[in-house]
Amino acid sequence: MIIRKPLVAASLLAAACLLCLPTKPATAHSLFIQAARYHVSKGKVSPLFFCYGHHFPVDDAVRKEKLHSVQIQSPDKSVAPVQLRDGKSLHSYMVDYEQPGTYVLSAETTPGYFTRWTDKKGRKRHSIKPMQAIAQKAASVETSIFSKQWTKTYVTCEKPSSPFPGCIGMPLELVPAQDPSTYKKGEIAEFKVYRYGKPYTGVGYWDATYNGYSTVAEDMYVQRTEVRDGVIRLPLDTTGRWFVRFFIKTPAPENKRDEYLTSKLTSTLVFEIPNARKKPKVDGH
Repeated sequence: MIIRKPLVAASLLAAACLLCLPTKPATAHSLFIQAARYHVSKGKVSPLFFCYGHHFPVDDAVRKEKLHSVQIQSPDKSVAPVQLRDGKSLHSYMVDYEQPGTYVLSAETTPGYFTRWTDKKGRKRHSIKPMQAIAQKAASVETSIFSKQWTKTYVTCEKPSSPFPGCIGMPLELVPAQDPSTYKKGEIAEFKVYRYGKPYTGVGYWDATYNGYSTVAEDMYVQRTEVRDGVIRLPLDTTGRWFVRFFIKTPAPENKRDEYLTSKLTSTLVFEIPNARKKPKVDGH
């Protein structure tokens, strides 16, 4: 598999955000990885691109420093890293689909921080640095979050792989119970949460939406929902591109409490349910 040079101008971005606490408004960005096409012919060259921000389908550019890694897993299980472009951009990259089967496009963010605090003059402030960076200026710290994200999508070249390469061993991962290319409108899609390749059954929160549902930021089709068994069930009420997000939130360990108060880990997944052609083709097009 060959990953071609970056495609600078043609990519789209979409987004939803990192939710600091289950009961508080969103404060930061979530990252989703997408493919321009979800079913391709062998030899097809097609871009991947990122969704980042607060609005679907386009919001913000991504800094290279925010992306710890981007990689492509081919149907033969070989993994190729993507060489990232410097600077802040749309970060779209051309991928050659050379083998029949299921490709897994994935990415991991560089860890980040978000601290909300009050300075010694009583002014409300926020920072993308850990707590010790503002310790001398702060009278109090309202919240301080350490965050890291993992994102994934699947592309079928000619036909799905068997077995379906659902889990690729990410630290936090949403794994479909079946190949997303087999989903149909009206079904219930089931996803299982994994931590380092093993089922996760702790408390977490998920939400989901599809492209075109709403133009308002964080106006999700399925609102934030608590899950305690690591299993998510999503009603597929329409065709189109779906975005699913899951996060877990835990107190900082003792040796990190000078850096942050809460750890938040997020996993996202994009998949597409195609529809039949609605109007006949026009000759010559």
